[in-house]
Amino acid sequence: MAEKEIELKLTIRPEDVVRFRREPVLHACKRGRARSKQLLAVYFDTKALVLRKKRVALRIRQEGAQRIQTVKASLGGAGLLRRLEHNAPITGDTPDLSLIADTEARSEIAGIIGRKKLQPVFTTDIRRTIWLIDHDGSTIEVALDLGKIISNGNSVDVCEVELELKGGPSLGLLNFACELAQRYRLRVSEESKAVRGYGLFEGVTPKPRKAKPPVLNPDADAWTSFARIVEEGSAQLFGNEAAVLDGTDIEGVHQARVAVRRLRAALSAFSGVVPDDIRKPAGKELRWVQNALGPARDWDVFITETLEPLVTKKGAPSAFEKFLHRAERARHLAYRRAHKIVRGARYGRLQIRLIRMPYLPEPESVRGLTTRDVATRLLQERYDTVLEAAGESPAQLAETYLHMLRIDIKKLRYAIEFFDSIYDQESAKEWLSATKRLQDCLGGLNDAVVHADMIDAMEAPDMPVPKSVRAFITAHNNAKIESGLMDLQDAWIGFAALPVYWR
Repeated sequence: MAEKEIELKLTIRPEDVVRFRREPVLHACKRGRARSKQLLAVYFDTKALVLRKKRVALRIRQEGAQRIQTVKASLGGAGLLRRLEHNAPITGDTPDLSLIADTEARSEIAGIIGRKKLQPVFTTDIRRTIWLIDHDGSTIEVALDLGKIISNGNSVDVCEVELELKGGPSLGLLNFACELAQRYRLRVSEESKAVRGYGLFEGVTPKPRKAKPPVLNPDADAWTSFARIVEEGSAQLFGNEAAVLDGTDIEGVHQARVAVRRLRAALSAFSGVVPDDIRKPAGKELRWVQNALGPARDWDVFITETLEPLVTKKGAPSAFEKFLHRAERARHLAYRRAHKIVRGARYGRLQIRLIRMPYLPEPESVRGLTTRDVATRLLQERYDTVLEAAGESPAQLAETYLHMLRIDIKKLRYAIEFFDSIYDQESAKEWLSATKRLQDCLGGLNDAVVHADMIDAMEAPDMPVPKSVRAFITAHNNAKIESGLMDLQDAWIGFAALPVYWR
């Protein structure tokens, strides 16, 4: 992977800060003494937050006796972005756009603001300690930030370590992060202080992040495309952590699990490209996360798609509402376990492993293997597996084989999404639509089976599941299975008629 400037932000527990300051690696590898400074920054925007919407951050930061105005922006359009960061000394308390040296950027930012008035939106009050170290051939700035982000009378604590590459290979920085993660409970933080500040100002709950299919070059080497797919899958996983922890939107857990499945699918898809000593440990850890988040997702689906619609349905037993409350308590416990996993040290180590993976050197054994080579072989293999699993009529398959078919179709869909940018878009779109329909049919059938198992799991000697409740849900599930099998047969006929587009 081509080298580029990288920064890595890691949260650290407050109780580990004193030990971190004495970290032997910091002192053994540092250049000179550590430096500390207080950073008080005020971020500005309009009442309608037009700067944030245009990806512009504008702040004035007090650094000792000096004030610095900073503008960070991604400007432009039509697919062409210019990244700007401009710093200038300032004497006043409010921004002065005339200090922006880039005249084009100054004009564009002034146009965004127009006649609207700038106002303070949030403040960051940070005590920063900086070490400059050499590690694995890289020069790294290590910054320990402690403080608060404040807005509208509310605040969130900041306790994080930032690693910034100042010179040398990116892998040196990532190897250093791996070493730290073995000794501290670290988690990768995707959100900048500005993002957190705006979230505090608006009082909004975190939004789930869906997958964004990567744009690949068919003639690029396979390792480069693997790296791009892993980067996108990791971004989706990390982008849903806040929603998982917040728990307000059930799509947070759902999309986090989708991200994990996509990452596992990528490791499987590139099994001939990625060495086993990289692929297998990562796959094991991803499977652990998927299983850890599974119960929370199962309860979400059971409650929102079965129990809540049935509780108001005509004929619902009088004990149904009490059963729903029991299910909600079980969901709460499942979310607590999910939160513990996401906040834990093992998960943090997996985060760094995923970030590091694309920066590893390409194995010599696969040089010359193109993205198209991998895609053509994989799509055909996944398609053949689905045909074999489905047999003559998927609707006639036993429950176990339907479950296996569902997994095979999911793998085919992910393969189509990974590589759709290198083939005819209309054909790929048809196949995605067909596989999604099959997935929905098979997913509904699987849910009915899982929900029956969940009812069994709720049985307890001192609190049995009322027979009337079990019978009511079972009748609903049986009708769902009957309808689902009919839909499955129709969906399969449409899928089987599609012409192969990747040969």
